[in-house]
Amino acid sequence: MQINHTQFLGVIAVCFLNTACALLCRAGGSYHFLKEIPVGGEGSWDYLSVDEANRRLYVSHATKVVVIDLDKEEIAGEIADTPGVHGLAPAPELQRGVTSNGRENKASIVDLKTLAT
Repeated sequence: MQINHTQFLGVIAVCFLNTACALLCRAGGSYHFLKEIPVGGEGSWDYLSVDEANRRLYVSHATKVVVIDLDKEEIAGEIADTPGVHGLAPAPELQRGVTSNGRENKASIVDLKTLAT
């Protein structure tokens, strides 16, 4: 059985990548746990969104979006009445956001300052 030059290089590349991946995984990476911010509640969870301009994290959770202040590292409020919310897309330049509400097959426009829909 003959192995051509391309196949040989392919096998070497795969071996190299496997070794590199194993070394990186063993190194522990650059991420580590800093702090837990309890959100609580029951039901399903979906997408997270970050609003860098307003320094907020939006956590989609069942029928509401929990808003976390990233500077204070605490819950800043919640956006209620969003049944089956999948996520929030912030538009900080307009001070508005849009949620996708799966159980209603609708979207809600949210005021990012007051959190009202």
